[in-house]
Amino acid sequence: MKPLNILKENFAIKLAGSISDNLTRYKRDKPWLAEFAGSSSWDFETGLVPAEALALAMPDGDNLKDLENAIRMHSALPSLTPVQARDPRLWTHLTHVELWEYMRRRWPVEKHLSNKQRARNIIESRYFVARNESRALLRNGAARLWWLAKLSHDETRDNPYELTGILLSTLDITQQILERSLGRAPAIVHGFLEFLQINPELLGGGNVSRERIRQLAKFLNLNGGVCLLDCLSDTNVIAMLQGEYDQMRAQGGASASA
Repeated sequence: MKPLNILKENFAIKLAGSISDNLTRYKRDKPWLAEFAGSSSWDFETGLVPAEALALAMPDGDNLKDLENAIRMHSALPSLTPVQARDPRLWTHLTHVELWEYMRRRWPVEKHLSNKQRARNIIESRYFVARNESRALLRNGAARLWWLAKLSHDETRDNPYELTGILLSTLDITQQILERSLGRAPAIVHGFLEFLQINPELLGGGNVSRERIRQLAKFLNLNGGVCLLDCLSDTNVIAMLQGEYDQMRAQGGASASA
């Protein structure tokens, strides 16, 4: 298997600063970074060798195939170090080169070219890691897949990606768990997802379920100011959430502590 390449720092900065000038290039069928670089050297080989081919399933209409692709991404790159997994140059290379066809199918920019600012925002968040924070990694089209699987992967289960399926069952669950600070700790993510597995009625969708999940995520996040969430086990997290949820149901409302 061939090692992955990564963008050179100066080129990555130049590319990110040229989004507006390159808008129409993002609707091309083929990658174009070599053309943009001209005679300049723009990437280099790393020692990172994928465990298997980095081949993602193409989205098909409403079937975005996020779960399948999260598993594929993590299976191909199971041994990324924390430093590597947070490096914008790696993910930007993948979105612009190796995963170009997938990105074009998943986030077709031409739909938004009539509103250049909207198109620019999509490119900045999906093709780049726009800011040095965990939320930006969860927006990038390649990094999000790997991190969704990484944070929910559990080798102790018969299906190690069982919790990944719950995490990706609805967009609201993904956002509420991972776009809050509590999403940085795998034990917290596992506990929350196991709690949802124990209470499947919360996975059924609808306004009441969505609001309860939001309130439970808020409750757990607020408890970070009282206890160190990173020190809790998934069992502790389940117990905390179950207690709050039982109060919600007893009171018949969205939140017992509102």
